[in-house]
Amino acid sequence: MRFSVLLLVSSVLFASPARADIKLFPEGETWLSIGPMFSTTLNSDESVQGVGAELSLNYFKDLGALGAFGQAQKMSHGSTRLCAGLQGTLLVGGLELGIAHETANRTRVATTALHVAPYLAFVFGTVGLRFGIPLSGDPDVGPGGVERTRHPREVGLVLTAKLPLALSADSVWGPIFPWN
Repeated sequence: MRFSVLLLVSSVLFASPARADIKLFPEGETWLSIGPMFSTTLNSDESVQGVGAELSLNYFKDLGALGAFGQAQKMSHGSTRLCAGLQGTLLVGGLELGIAHETANRTRVATTALHVAPYLAFVFGTVGLRFGIPLSGDPDVGPGGVERTRHPREVGLVLTAKLPLALSADSVWGPIFPWN
């Protein structure tokens, strides 16, 4: 026990100053990430799944990143969901804020919503919650005289896989990924 503590203390005290320039996080770098995404609603009234893609562009500074994102998904009940906005990440936690638009289907009218999504980010993907707060969508009468209402508030789980692409010439992580 004493030897392991002594070894730990000596390695900290006598660490090589030449290794002090190693950076773990990108600094002043721009990254583009693209990949598939899957979502499922956690609403009690109707369960809807979506499959699509996400594209994000982020600028990394210190321990965080700021950027923009865009999403497109085909939903299981026959509509298409498009979303775009801004995102920020600090270490592994992040938040997306944007506007989403879901097209009409047989039972719902086209609806525009506020998109708020906290997430956990990893190098090759994200896991997050998605909250959709409807802003517009006036009821109307659809095929067969059925009244169509706007899409409901959404609470969902979102899983995204990402392929990170360094857009900066000398990236900290660039040599790790063979496609950079």
